Amino acid sequence: MRMEELTWPEFESLKERVNTVIIPIGSVEAHGKHLPLGTDVFAPLEIARRVEERLRGLGVEVLTAPPVWYGHTFVLNVYPGTINVGGDAFKAYVREIIKEFAAEGFRRIILLNGHGGNYSPLVLAAEEVTVDFPETEIWLINWWLDFREDILSICSSQGHAGQDETSVMLAIRPELVKMENARGEKRSSKVRIIKKDIGKELFPEGVNDDPSLATVEKGEAILSVVSEKIARLIAGDT
Repeated sequence: MRMEELTWPEFESLKERVNTVIIPIGSVEAHGKHLPLGTDVFAPLEIARRVEERLRGLGVEVLTAPPVWYGHTFVLNVYPGTINVGGDAFKAYVREIIKEFAAEGFRRIILLNGHGGNYSPLVLAAEEVTVDFPETEIWLINWWLDFREDILSICSSQGHAGQDETSVMLAIRPELVKMENARGEKRSSKVRIIKKDIGKELFPEGVNDDPSLATVEKGEAILSVVSEKIARLIAGDT
């Protein structure tokens, strides 16, 4: 159930029987020359849709909130189209969103995150909210990271704009994927280096992996296993 499609009386009624809200969170940023800038939002939005569908089959209702499109993306800010929100501002903004849902009475708030740079600010935002709302449980789910073993049983590698993300986008929005431009390589550093243009070194052309082996079938398999496991986690704790 999409929150933005409800009237306020419908929302008020829903709160009486639904205690869980899913907030898809991502980023607008470069994903190589083959994926759209909104990849990190498209993925959690689709996963949330599939989670809700699976839960409905189990007799469990959840609410899906409008997504948070812009995120903290310092590293990829070297590429055009990346809209970076500073860590403090992003944390404060998301904290207020979480706080409002807690004040509305939701006892489980799931931050379904699609972007790695959001991780630390999201943890801090959640921690601050729980001080004022100790009865509220906040889950932070990073879909590509928390289910990495499952994804690597489907893909031979994963990474930013890599085989896994590209496969997922082929399954979700194939018309936006330009596979003729899908190329890249895996880059890493022995320690975390923070400097202004580090993105050019670790993410050449906005990619950190080889996306050329991505397929629709792999994307469907990833979406299926991730949504199934998240749905089971929610249903088992309801």
